[in-house]
Amino acid sequence: MAIRFPHEIKPVTEEEDLILKKYYKGYSRPFVRVGAPGYLATPGYQDHAEDIYNLEIRPDDIWVIPFSRSGTTWLQELVWLVNNNLDYVAAASQPLSKRYAYIEYVTQKSDAAKKMLQSIRPEQRATFESFETLPNLPSPRYVKSHLPLSRLPPALLDTAKVFYIARDPRDVAVSLHFAVKLFGYFSDEVTFKEFWDLFKRDLVLHTPIFSHVKEAWEKRHNPNLFFLFYEDMQNNLPSVIDKVCNFLNKAYTAEQKAELARHLSFESMKKTSTYSKPSKGENSFFRKGKSGSGVEYFDDAMKEEAMEFMEKNLSDTDMRFPVVEI
Repeated sequence: MAIRFPHEIKPVTEEEDLILKKYYKGYSRPFVRVGAPGYLATPGYQDHAEDIYNLEIRPDDIWVIPFSRSGTTWLQELVWLVNNNLDYVAAASQPLSKRYAYIEYVTQKSDAAKKMLQSIRPEQRATFESFETLPNLPSPRYVKSHLPLSRLPPALLDTAKVFYIARDPRDVAVSLHFAVKLFGYFSDEVTFKEFWDLFKRDLVLHTPIFSHVKEAWEKRHNPNLFFLFYEDMQNNLPSVIDKVCNFLNKAYTAEQKAELARHLSFESMKKTSTYSKPSKGENSFFRKGKSGSGVEYFDDAMKEEAMEFMEKNLSDTDMRFPVVEI
């Protein structure tokens, strides 16, 4: 029997909707906010929120559920390879968009974009599977989502293995600014200053980012949740590999893990990734991959805003983003 979706879904204000539709093109219905934090979602999400919430979870499922541009692809590749006996040939033969079901992706597309999905080349698709096809996929299933834990099936953490990676929101904002232009959500003319203003006002999909991250942080001691920071992978990738192997009950030799670390280096991922969305200047899928480099896009006033943004949102939690060791 289906569980009723427990979170209120309501339209954004008229003012917010006008702002959103200035940037997110092709949407006719109002954008919506979900739950107490007011997570921003596209109009189509409300049609399927309950369907996603009621997805059946299998014990051998593996879910990767970070906020956008927090290291999703890097972590997906690591997790998939560890759980598939380091099968680099299989990994190279099919993109992550084929190996993982991106469950809410179809709910995010504008009306015009949905009509174009079938004409997109396979290597450029964000996913081949969704919440609609997930029940029919063979086990083990690999699932990707950018939804916060509260909007995912309630049995998830009691049943499956779940990975959450968090990244300094300032770096997320910079990376996401380029990504939304790369994927055609925003026009190329949108400046980072404009985007930062939207981001800190929770007018970017899935924001507020701190609510998203804190939900997972508060569950970090659950034995089925592997919580890590993007900065941890940059500081000590071999250590993260060891921990992921232990979490998935996989044993590999030191040589095998060293080879995996080489495969997962930023330059290697950029060269060998089966994801090949055409690049547009800095708007490439694999851009820099560095933590802390986002500060170069902030002018002095924005740096002060960002510091206040961080301090305000970290004041009620013991979570801190690690410093990347140069």
